[in-house]
Amino acid sequence: MNNGPHSPDDPAAIEWDVVVIGTGMGGSTAGYELARLGRRVLFIEKGLYLHGKNQPVSEGGDWLGNDPPEARLRRGWWPVGIRGNTNFGQVDNFWMGCGSGGTTTLYGAGLERFFPEDFSPKANFPDVHDSTLPEKWPVGYEELRPFYERAEALFRVRGTEDPLRKDGATSLMTPPALSKRDKYLYDSFRQLGLHPYHHHVGFEFVPGCTGCNGSICPKECKSEAGRLCLRPALETHGASILTECEVFWLEAKREEVKAVHCRWQEKEIAIRAKVILLAAGAFMTPVLLLNSKSYEHPQGLANRSGMVGRNLMMHASDFFLIKSRGLLWNSGPTKSLVLNDLYHSEGEKLGTFQMTAGEVTSAHIKMFIRADAERDPRWWKLLAMSRPAWWRKLCSLIIWPVAIGAYHALNFNRATLWASTIEDLPYYDNRVIADREAKNGMRFEYRYPEELKKRVASFQKRIARILGPHKIFNLSGKNNINYPHVCGTCRFGDDPETSVLDRNNRAHDVVNLYVVDASFFPSSAGINPSLTIAANALRVAEEVDKRLG
Repeated sequence: MNNGPHSPDDPAAIEWDVVVIGTGMGGSTAGYELARLGRRVLFIEKGLYLHGKNQPVSEGGDWLGNDPPEARLRRGWWPVGIRGNTNFGQVDNFWMGCGSGGTTTLYGAGLERFFPEDFSPKANFPDVHDSTLPEKWPVGYEELRPFYERAEALFRVRGTEDPLRKDGATSLMTPPALSKRDKYLYDSFRQLGLHPYHHHVGFEFVPGCTGCNGSICPKECKSEAGRLCLRPALETHGASILTECEVFWLEAKREEVKAVHCRWQEKEIAIRAKVILLAAGAFMTPVLLLNSKSYEHPQGLANRSGMVGRNLMMHASDFFLIKSRGLLWNSGPTKSLVLNDLYHSEGEKLGTFQMTAGEVTSAHIKMFIRADAERDPRWWKLLAMSRPAWWRKLCSLIIWPVAIGAYHALNFNRATLWASTIEDLPYYDNRVIADREAKNGMRFEYRYPEELKKRVASFQKRIARILGPHKIFNLSGKNNINYPHVCGTCRFGDDPETSVLDRNNRAHDVVNLYVVDASFFPSSAGINPSLTIAANALRVAEEVDKRLG
């Protein structure tokens, strides 16, 4: 049992000001702000406490989910695969965090603002008619700007201003100097007429910093929600936490949540609070609401519109190797450069192109190819349609990755790894479903739309063209869904008939229930979502504090 150092003896005996369900970017940020303002805050976390003196060792493991659930929990990963049906067949998604800090303990710490035009999404896609894109967000860029600035300061974001932005994004800390290899790329891209800049990232860049992408940072170098929000809330501002505590349903009467029902220390308890902040993630937050049915809420809590769980979005992301003419090893920080030259390109809205953390080795190349083989069942047909199953498995896991990995390791020695982030649009039938017979009590359905397929292909062609003399190799296959960027399943909006939450992220029909994870997004933009989640969480915390009086 690992309950963490700040657990109350009898949490059910206290009426809390705020209960925060989930300790990822939204939950930890909002809870920290409310605790800082003097509110009595209780965090509830399904996973382990991964911070402070009792931080567990971040063990190595299989990122495809082939190791035991207990080992995955110790590494801060979701223990059991989240199953979904997609165009690519049935998939199990393991790429989510579980434990204090949520997915931020594992993320690559890219912390970029959305562009002002992202808040008027429908205008960016005039030829797409079957999406549920709204005309605009209920909150605009200018209203969110001061909270972006506060979030950048809170998460100690380093970087330089994007020369293509017109909104004057400031409040950034100075990044470290580029390595010789990355300086060569920067200068080369500038000569090609492109606009590279220092990526906005949350790293302290201590000696030996590798970015810890996909793992817990052992040096407290990464700006993640557990380190910068949850721990200060607990250690400085008197908040409490229950870890290894799973919430099953919310008890509500008419317009108010009365109790949070959960299992903690092998017993079921009911916790009372004046305000509930739901931040279990865009996969799990709608499941909790759908499971919270009652006479007053027959379709699930906050679901009068029938929109809970719908409008599921996940970015499309390809991974690319880029080899330059300069034969230079990297001896400095990784994840250092980003391009937005294709964010709007030739009448299309596409996305960002950013360097990712870590060095490129043959093992990394084989890992990417193996991951794609296991994620996309169509690889079986591509490899050996008439061969027996054991041959197909052997090809996907051993022969194909080894052969391709060895070839490209030779050809892309000293290459850099880059990733695209292409905007995904909301569709009514892309959704999360509460299913008590499924693993995790839920599953999702996702149709990869043709318009996204065309935009991904357009991005791939254009990035190869604009990079000119640089050799480029796409490591990804056709199933390039970016599962960790899940969002949109409890969208906010002004119309209660087409949204779940109001402009302040409060459920339309439940006066003391707010959602502060990425579920609230009405569109996904083409940018990493973390900073927008954090900025909005600070905004919502301010509203909740006013409500509490």
